[in-house]
Amino acid sequence: MRSNSEHQLGPMTLIGEASRVSVSQPVASIMTGLIVAVVCGVILSTTGQTVQAEEQVLARIDDAGTRAIVITDEQGNAEISATAVERIAGLSHVEWVLGLSSATDIRNAAIGAGGSPATLRILYGTPPEALATLGRTPSAGEALVGADAQKTLGLERPIGGVLLPDGDTVSVVGGFSASEPLAFLNRSLLVTPTNTTDAPLRSIHVQATDPEHVEPVSQAVLAVLDPLDSSSLSIQTSETLADIRAAVAGELGQFSRSLVLLVLGVGLVLVALTVYAGVTLRRQDFGRRRALGASRTAIISLVAVQNLLVAVAGACAGAAAGAFLVWRWTGSIPRPFFNLAVVVLAILASLVAALPPALVAALRDPVRVLRVP
Repeated sequence: MRSNSEHQLGPMTLIGEASRVSVSQPVASIMTGLIVAVVCGVILSTTGQTVQAEEQVLARIDDAGTRAIVITDEQGNAEISATAVERIAGLSHVEWVLGLSSATDIRNAAIGAGGSPATLRILYGTPPEALATLGRTPSAGEALVGADAQKTLGLERPIGGVLLPDGDTVSVVGGFSASEPLAFLNRSLLVTPTNTTDAPLRSIHVQATDPEHVEPVSQAVLAVLDPLDSSSLSIQTSETLADIRAAVAGELGQFSRSLVLLVLGVGLVLVALTVYAGVTLRRQDFGRRRALGASRTAIISLVAVQNLLVAVAGACAGAAAGAFLVWRWTGSIPRPFFNLAVVVLAILASLVAALPPALVAALRDPVRVLRVP
């Protein structure tokens, strides 16, 4: 007879024993693995598409400016220093910030006063991705021309010179194409400042890192501006769009969570029934182990690890199949983090489902189980 210590299984011994038991019960193992695989596949092929659709919808709403904050000196009396751009850039939850001077009318220097006018502004701050530049990086005092302004000025290419009202010229060394919320800049030329105090700012454009921080960032921006006349300032945020975004995210997120919980719940019940059937078939094996000194904890651990090994294999296979289906249907796969989260949830649900049958196996009286009728 084996001693009591032989039944205190170490981690590697326990995994090896659980693997042998899984192989010796192919029907139960295949059924459990198949259920977990179907759970992962269904979640990814349904909720995965919903999550992608949610991201696309929210991205479109964000493109409309849900994170944008615009401070404007309407009368030009605030005298906002260009150094405010650096102070705002150092605030928390600020993705980028740009400062613009007042607009100046300019014309194509090659045409002269008879040409169509466009506007020129001095730009303070580092251009974000929403403002894609073409050509070389401008030096101080040089300009980039927007796509619409280039057509207005009659420039065949985004290079040349523009004429200021005082007769000076500014070199155009490249172009840019701006998307929302900076698309309005496409009608302008942007000049790199020669120093940080070239001209007072007429507007400041700030992008918060997420819609939830628009309000606190707005208050922080106003606190660091130090305007000469605060009554001249107006602030514009997209609170309505932010509220719409939150509502859309909440509705789509609720649907996704409900669907995931439903699929996981059904899978949990099916796994529990399958494991219980397997435990019932092996009741004499567990009875012998208990009679030979195996503890209840060892029995529970053996059933749980056996189910865990099968669930890991099934979850990986189901996740791969679900991701493939989403790729075939949408042309892209869910984010790796989402795939991993689904796999972990399915494995944990399977492990939880195995605990009640494991407790049944551990609590059975070995004498009654082994009694021969």
